[in-house]
This record gives sequence, C-alpha cells and structure tokens, in this order.
Amino acid sequence: MKVKLTPLNIVSALALVIAVMVLLNKKDSGPQHVDVTWLLSGFCFLTAIIAFISDQIFRKFIPSLKKLWVIEGVLIVFIVILIFIIKVSII
Repeated sequence: MKVKLTPLNIVSALALVIAVMVLLNKKDSGPQHVDVTWLLSGFCFLTAIIAFISDQIFRKFIPSLKKLWVIEGVLIVFIVILIFIIKVSII
C-alpha cells in the first residue's frame, strides 16, 4: 500500500490536533465566562472529516500526485481567501 501525502491530509491532521488540544486545555473560568470549547472542537472535527472525504474524492478522480497537489492546494487557498473575505465583510 502506497501512502500519498496530500494537502488535505495535512489539513485534516492539523484540524484533529487542534480539536484534541482544545478539548484537553481546560482552564478555570470565572462566573461570567461561557464555555464554547465544545463548539470549536466540534468545528475542528467537522473540518477534519470534510477534508478527509474531499481528499478521497480527489484521489479517485485525479491519479497524478502532482496534479492532486496543485488542485488541492488551490482549493485550500481559495477557501482561506473566501473565509477572509467573509470575515472582513461581517466586521
């Protein structure tokens, strides 16, 4: 079995690491603090699942590893730019 390292694999691994770090990082909160760590960790787990499924779909339709890196890299850059535009337009 040949293991292919792709950008979406890296994103899903990082999302899982962030989710676990958020879950394990328990801080004492004051009486007025609302704990939303479950929301952030849930979002990270969802991101990891979506990245993993997208990677499997791309692997099925794009056999060349070089083209796969380019297409997945462009997808990640596009998503980051889209998130930045949405964040700037909301604030």
